Amino acid sequence: MVLKEIVQAQIISILQFALVIGIGMIITKLVTDVLNNFLRQKHIRKVISNLGYEEPIIDLIVLMVRYVFYFVTFIIALSQFGFAKFVFDVIIILIALFLIAIVLFSLKDFIPNAAAGIYLSTVKAIKKGDVLKIGNYYGKVVSIDLVNITLEDKEGRLTIIPNSSVVKKEIIKEKRKKYK
Repeated sequence: MVLKEIVQAQIISILQFALVIGIGMIITKLVTDVLNNFLRQKHIRKVISNLGYEEPIIDLIVLMVRYVFYFVTFIIALSQFGFAKFVFDVIIILIALFLIAIVLFSLKDFIPNAAAGIYLSTVKAIKKGDVLKIGNYYGKVVSIDLVNITLEDKEGRLTIIPNSSVVKKEIIKEKRKKYK
């Protein structure tokens, strides 16, 4: 008798899962069709164009909404089996890993430049006002900071060179009286 009740409960859960998926697909289709038709109206397209976006942004918005609805439908359907907490935990971990990857990727240029800037400041080989040739760049040092060095050439143009590039290139320091 207990086995029969367990089987019946599982069959009901499977049917509920299928029903939630079906209803979710129908709602997703309806919402994305309405959204697509709304965003494709002439005056809405004009507003989007005035904001500086092109028409493909409409497809991207509709696609994002569609996948968010699919995701929510799937989570609701999984809750029929009691997996929702586990799935939420996994999703939170994946989002955290994704955010960590974004932060690390955004720092990929900053960290080497900062390390080179610290090295240059401890060595004190370059000072503000020095006239340098760094690789193909020539000019007077107008600023040195943690991330880059700014050179000003004879025409007054500024060249900003990342510190990581500076430490990799040959630096030629000229006497100040030559530069005028």
